[in-house]
Amino acid sequence: MSVQKAINWRKTVKKYNENKKISHNDLNLIIEAGRLAPSSMGLEVAKLIVIRNKITKAQVADQVMQGNIAKVKEADALVFLVGVNPDYLLTDEFLSTRLSRAEGISAEKLQEYINRYRNYFEKSAVDLKSYVAQQIHITASFMALQAADLKVGSTIMGGFNAPESDKILAELGYLDLTKYHSILTMAFGYYDEKTEGSTLPRLRISTDDFVNIIE
Repeated sequence: MSVQKAINWRKTVKKYNENKKISHNDLNLIIEAGRLAPSSMGLEVAKLIVIRNKITKAQVADQVMQGNIAKVKEADALVFLVGVNPDYLLTDEFLSTRLSRAEGISAEKLQEYINRYRNYFEKSAVDLKSYVAQQIHITASFMALQAADLKVGSTIMGGFNAPESDKILAELGYLDLTKYHSILTMAFGYYDEKTEGSTLPRLRISTDDFVNIIE
């Protein structure tokens, strides 16, 4: 499928077919799209927690908006997109994992890079929490597009109780609260083709309203 066709195919799922499962290969392709998504400054601040276990999904389902609870339970996969905590982002521990990957970099040069990045964030007007959230949304977009290419439906959910979700995920051992916090959730699965209204027509503003091209 072309990118344009995938974009036109995708619509948010209102009801999933809970009996139809995503193949491991297709799910891995969706995950890989998120991993390879663009990342500002190359810091890759996003991580994924992918839940397919029905019991675990049920434990966090009540934390999403009322209208999305059934989707979370019916979808084959529920994904928490978590981002680096601002305080942890500025640590040598985190920055070194991202900046030490250049071949042949010396310890001295690595520390120079770490200090340069940290000084930039500390002295600039960048809000780190917003910066991380922006990167998460890019990741989500790439995952949704890859899913559409595979004709796997998705629902992007920003309306959920993140603090309570994080608490549950931490208690289950899936999230280190000192390093990460959840920003978005996504459900993946197949449309329930037998139920009317499982998807709705996409409504968008006109191209003229959307863009102003200056030549």
